[in-house]
Amino acid sequence: MTRILVIEDDPVIGGNVCDFLEGRGHECHWAGDGYTGLALAAREPPGLVVLDLNLPRMDGLTWCRRYRRELQGRAPVIMLTARDELGDKLAGFDAGADDYLVKPFQLAELSVRVDALLRRVHGRPFDNVLRQGRLEIDRDARSVRVDGNAVRLPPKPFRLVELLAERPDKVFAHDELEQAIWGDEGLRAEALRTLVATTRRLFDRAACGLDPIETLHGHGYRLRAR
Repeated sequence: MTRILVIEDDPVIGGNVCDFLEGRGHECHWAGDGYTGLALAAREPPGLVVLDLNLPRMDGLTWCRRYRRELQGRAPVIMLTARDELGDKLAGFDAGADDYLVKPFQLAELSVRVDALLRRVHGRPFDNVLRQGRLEIDRDARSVRVDGNAVRLPPKPFRLVELLAERPDKVFAHDELEQAIWGDEGLRAEALRTLVATTRRLFDRAACGLDPIETLHGHGYRLRAR
């Protein structure tokens, strides 16, 4: 669990972000302006900051500079803004931001970026070969094996199994997987369910005796490797 500080002057957006990230197992604290956010960061250092650029009393660029210089803050900062010009993004990175998300954004995309930054901070290595139970995934070779026997997977089924294997204890929500696999492409509601069914059929055809995807109704999917 990571302590995440959300600094956003719109209480609806701030509340939605906090609710979503808390649903992913994090501890969230919300501040409606830059000064309050800086005080919270000074009182209890966050593990990650979600920072709006256009804040009252202290804008996001100033906040980020003060957080880095005055508080010596090292937590990764994801900057939220409606500005999508290259100059604005460069200004954010120059102020100390680690990532940049343009409004309007999908909460699932924010969650994916949070996870990526936390992996980087905690030094979790990128394993070229993932081994979970009977399942082995070679990222370089784009191959999957069960008990040493090959299972042929096209790109999207491979990506689905890879995502689940990266965090085998995590339950991935539908929208989180959709964002990670298709990005901002327009999707039909059945796209993920169809992909899951296709992936299961491919494992079944390989006669490996393993259905790698566990469905938790009302919650999402996670890996079943044993």
